[in-house]
Amino acid sequence: MKSVSITIIISLICLLTGCWDQSLLVNKTFINGISFDLTEDGKILASVRTLSIQNKGGGQFEVKDEVLQASRQNISGLSVDINKRTPGQVDVSKAYIILIGEELAKKGIHPILEAFYRNKNAYVSSKVIIAEGKGSDILSLNPKTSPIAFVILKGLQAAEKSTEIPYESVFTAWPQLVDPGKDIVLPYVTTDNKNKLIIAGVKLFNGDKYTGISLSEEKSSLLLLLMNRLDKFSQMAIDLDKNRTVLFKTANVNRDLKLKVNKSTRKITGKLDLKLNIDVLNYSNKPGVKINIEKLNNELASELTKQLEFVTNSLLKANCDALGIGRILSSSYPEIWKKIDWEKEYKNVQFDIKVKVNIEKTGSVF
Repeated sequence: MKSVSITIIISLICLLTGCWDQSLLVNKTFINGISFDLTEDGKILASVRTLSIQNKGGGQFEVKDEVLQASRQNISGLSVDINKRTPGQVDVSKAYIILIGEELAKKGIHPILEAFYRNKNAYVSSKVIIAEGKGSDILSLNPKTSPIAFVILKGLQAAEKSTEIPYESVFTAWPQLVDPGKDIVLPYVTTDNKNKLIIAGVKLFNGDKYTGISLSEEKSSLLLLLMNRLDKFSQMAIDLDKNRTVLFKTANVNRDLKLKVNKSTRKITGKLDLKLNIDVLNYSNKPGVKINIEKLNNELASELTKQLEFVTNSLLKANCDALGIGRILSSSYPEIWKKIDWEKEYKNVQFDIKVKVNIEKTGSVF
């Protein structure tokens, strides 16, 4: 990107810095995003997408958009190395987007987020995202319409509102990483065969390490409902059989999570009750067939229960306590919590899921 209008420059500066800089907004280098990857020799590769704004005089500006890279054995010192590769001072802690490659995420993201969280000048609202493959490949994409950070942010915000992915920033992610009674799930991005960015779902973590197990956007939505993290709404399509699919939207979910603990055997059961009030947007059914609303409610509840069981089984397989069972156990049954190794015991948790669906609106569908 060689030149842009003053309007775009000002908008870009507002978005990427989060505050007005008191110095001149020209002849400066701004962060458009940062990624961290694991190299073949075990080092950490930091890639920074920078925008250098230069005043050419006469109201003309030139924007130089480039990717700067540096690698080290650990994250300390990478910002110094990056600064050596560009004129002026670049504060990598101000990155609005933090992409972490999945291979590095398997090693642990604690050191990376700590570097941002502990920095008193850091922008803790930076979005934390896992990249399928290498983060540097995502950061190096060149969309025709906007800088890559804009494209990622727009996609994330839309997916957050529709409860397809959780809202996670440095500020929200860090407490979960250091909480022994809960594990984090993070949004992940990938690209299609045309290098178009896709917000693909969530990656499941055990502690600060990515487990290698992920959930699609639809399954991620179900997980977020179980986590009681409905945002503006949730929309999904459920196949009841090969001829019938229901597309529905919900903005009202009641979730109840209780633990049942056998103190003698230490068997732990998570009882999950989920009630969804939904609006049916589309229903592919045979023409002329009368719709039985109560029957459809039950069919949807049955299918959703199966899919939610898939989600909880995935959590157990990944040893990812995203529902915070350990946190509830430690507060409600402290005597048991102190005696068990939760890292080993969590996989033995059983889930009892009950779903109730209530169709409130059908519009012109029926």
